[in-house]
Amino acid sequence: MNGYLLDTSAASVLWDRRHREHGKIRAFLQGKAESPTWISIVVLGEIEYGLKIAPQMDENRQNEVRRQMAGFPLVLDMDKHTVEPYSDLRAALFENYSPKDRRGRMTAKWPEDLWERTTAKQLGVQENDIWIAAQAIQYNLVLITGDHMRRLEEVSRTLPYPLQLASWK
Repeated sequence: MNGYLLDTSAASVLWDRRHREHGKIRAFLQGKAESPTWISIVVLGEIEYGLKIAPQMDENRQNEVRRQMAGFPLVLDMDKHTVEPYSDLRAALFENYSPKDRRGRMTAKWPEDLWERTTAKQLGVQENDIWIAAQAIQYNLVLITGDHMRRLEEVSRTLPYPLQLASWK
């Protein structure tokens, strides 16, 4: 597959016509019209969550964003093929950015102790961004973002399939 994948920072601005940078993201995407632009199910979830906790956004504006979301034709679901790029990215982030005393140690003796205590704050990347980046890698899509994803881009260079990024800002 080829084309583009919008992250949350791009999609939320694209679908909110009252956002001060809406014209900027639309102009950026018009230059990419020759290839399909996709959205991740993770992005849909993040935006819906944001709408539910956004008291400053009036109901009409929220409903317009929801209409834009519902009308977006190309949505990527998670599947078993998302697992490999996700786990490779997460492992590379852990090896590079987790506290040094945590690296290379798996000391759990009980299954209920097998959970990762390293936070997104320590890794410098939000968990959902790792999933979205994994989908971009899985489908060989360019991830369009307005965020700084330096760490994801950096660790992906060590993988057989680097993350391709484009900033719309």
